[in-house]
Amino acid sequence: MAHPARAKVGHLLLCLVLTAVLLVACDDADRDLGASGNPQPTPTAGDSRIIGLVGTLSGLGTWRGEDAFEGADVSIGDLNRRLDGEEVPFELVSLDDEGDPDRAVELVERLAESPRTVGIVYGGPPEALPRAEEALAEAGIPAILCYGDLYGARQLSAHIFQMSPSYLWQGRTLARYIAADRGYRTVGLMAEDSPDGRTATASLRQEMRRAGLKLRRTVAYDPAAEQFRGDIKALREAQVEALVVHGGPSVVATILADLRTMGIRYTGTDDARVASAPPRQRRRRSNSRYWRPQVMALDLAISDETDQSIPVGMVASDTYARGVHYLPVPSFERFKTSFDDWWGVLPTGWELRAYDSIQALGWATKHASEGDDLAEVLETLDGKRFGGLPVRFGADDHTAVDEATVGLWTLPPITPDAPDTPTLEWVPLARGFSIDGRRTTVLPEDWRYLFRNPPPKSAPAPRISTMNFGVTSPRRDPIR
Repeated sequence: MAHPARAKVGHLLLCLVLTAVLLVACDDADRDLGASGNPQPTPTAGDSRIIGLVGTLSGLGTWRGEDAFEGADVSIGDLNRRLDGEEVPFELVSLDDEGDPDRAVELVERLAESPRTVGIVYGGPPEALPRAEEALAEAGIPAILCYGDLYGARQLSAHIFQMSPSYLWQGRTLARYIAADRGYRTVGLMAEDSPDGRTATASLRQEMRRAGLKLRRTVAYDPAAEQFRGDIKALREAQVEALVVHGGPSVVATILADLRTMGIRYTGTDDARVASAPPRQRRRRSNSRYWRPQVMALDLAISDETDQSIPVGMVASDTYARGVHYLPVPSFERFKTSFDDWWGVLPTGWELRAYDSIQALGWATKHASEGDDLAEVLETLDGKRFGGLPVRFGADDHTAVDEATVGLWTLPPITPDAPDTPTLEWVPLARGFSIDGRRTTVLPEDWRYLFRNPPPKSAPAPRISTMNFGVTSPRRDPIR
């Protein structure tokens, strides 16, 4: 079923392409709050403080711009509601980069030229943003990346920040699971043929090596392709036991569908083994076309677009804030209520990252003095919660995500009386949020919302088996 907000965005973008002017259908009260319900390419007020959104709202990868806009639009309204009567309101100006890195740079630079712009939320091709550093520095404003990994690429700079978890931390979580939990030895990777895909490949290679695993085969695929069977055949020849996929939700869904139609199906850990199988079984499988890998993925695979394609036992990495639509953490619930009140649907995409980016920019503006570089002010944000997990930027890394909050998500067990199956089918794999496989790495301040009989914050972390949500099966589970 189509996402109502996304259908609305798509319709309005068609109008934008045809007329180059976007008509805003909102009442005066909504306009006063800065949220429009529609992407506006120009400000509507003469004295507002502008927060820019540059994202892919048309062309390949539109999920980036759509999710970013939906989260940002809600956030602008919430930000303005908290202003006192003397403060100048914020306004969201949304520009479509059409998936073109060069155009994305031009749009960021255009926004930076305005003295009214206080910051930029970025949902476009990740590799483009570093090229705008000079314009951002001259304006003294920050830009926050919502999707992709510039930290892992070592391309964050003085005015560029990141809201998404690094592929290094995701790779570390996946490598720990592959090596220690499942006991596999070989890994294959399908990554998008792009700078971001190359960052994912380098990060995964580093973390697999650290875990003593062999990244036996990597494939760089064309994200514009309609099917990926040729790429999958190359990985089948390598008989990798774990197959990790990097890419946007629609591409991952297609890859999963191709695996299914090719008859490549995971049925359990022992059946996935080739290099790690007992000697006689290893020889027999190695000399055949046998291949039943366990499929794994990076964060962007966790989507309602992949829900219908998720194979049994699939896992993917992201922070536990990915469950903002159903986990009962107070900051999550505030965001979910706000989002539902505005859009009439639950947030099941990556809207939270843009929401928190807007809130962080508003915080920096509030705490700045006249003439301050807002990027330097943003560096002092230290653990404040907006809609998700604590946001902490420092001068050294410019990333908001605490590595310990990154874990694994999976498909829930199929049981008729499952009490916690959310709208989005993906749920936390409890031991994926654990270093030792026994105690959780979930932040102490959230234990009481997610675990049974949680200990005090100063005590050892609760056991993963006491988590109230998701999958809490032990390592001996042959599927997960």
